[in-house]
Amino acid sequence: MFVNGIHFQEYAKLEYGRLLWRVPACRERLLKHWHDSRHPHVERFAAHEAEVRKILASPKDTDAELDAELRVVVKEIPSVFGSFF
Repeated sequence: MFVNGIHFQEYAKLEYGRLLWRVPACRERLLKHWHDSRHPHVERFAAHEAEVRKILASPKDTDAELDAELRVVVKEIPSVFGSFF
């Protein structure tokens, strides 16, 4: 199943990521988590950090404008792992 051409699980990460990103304390916690050496995707996040930050900071109503970029970057939003978040 797809939402705006993006797999629904990846779109869900985008949606919760945007919600958390709006709150400065949550944004800092996410960044700390994604930079943590224990995170399994730390290298992948580092390689795409600027794009992930841009897409999480973008409002939902810009999805159509960002569509081509969205499809690639959404896959790079790391998951959150509760054991050390």
